[in-house]
Amino acid sequence: MRNIIAITTKELKSFFVSPIAYVVLMLFLVVTGYLFYIGIVEFQLTYRRFQTIAQIYKNPQILENLNVNAIIIERFLVNILFVLLFLMPAIMMRSFAEEKRNGTEELLMTAPITVNQIIAGKFLGSFIFVLALILPTIVYQVLLFSFSTPELGPVVTGYLAILGFACIGISVGMFASSLTQNQIIAMVITFVCMFMFFIIGMISPGEETVLGKVVSYVSIYQHTKDPLRGLIDTKDIVYFASLSLLFIFLTKQSVESVRWR
Repeated sequence: MRNIIAITTKELKSFFVSPIAYVVLMLFLVVTGYLFYIGIVEFQLTYRRFQTIAQIYKNPQILENLNVNAIIIERFLVNILFVLLFLMPAIMMRSFAEEKRNGTEELLMTAPITVNQIIAGKFLGSFIFVLALILPTIVYQVLLFSFSTPELGPVVTGYLAILGFACIGISVGMFASSLTQNQIIAMVITFVCMFMFFIIGMISPGEETVLGKVVSYVSIYQHTKDPLRGLIDTKDIVYFASLSLLFIFLTKQSVESVRWR
């Protein structure tokens, strides 16, 4: 455990020593803050339209059809997923690639530490950094709850889905970074993989066929859709865990191959 903590600490230091971390953090907060603002403005416009309709038909119950969770929160959390889709490759591109470029990979491989501990430390360090990106966005939800009464369930399950997505992005990024010493190549591989997991559900040949069911299951969107609406299914939990573990396993094989060479 001590070795894992040491690798995690080293990983976090490498994040915050580099200016990239602060640029990523600033971009994430600026973009998500703007998207949240857009959601608020859109809700206000929708409310005014519904209010006008209610006045015309003299039926104030029409306003009850407005759903803060659907119009603001769900869309905001989906937007966070899309922002992370573009930022995760930049966050993870240096994971192992930088070790190779700086020539410190051999020192790491010959140190009295196992490959499992190296991967666990790097994964945990990256996860804490991503968590540091996401946590400030909870302030937006607190503000929303201060002035309205949305449901708490979809907020909690939505953030859990985002963390599950982050775990997949971290594991894919580590694997891509372990394949090359070029950080740009690692970033491109990570983005392509994550993007394919996103759009594959949109090109499904139909859920009635066996291939359609497989494609639908592989799609990240299919497994974030229900949690963003407040529904948690064991198949979604299994999906996030199994896909993350798959790429962690592939990362282990890639890293161990260095020792054999």
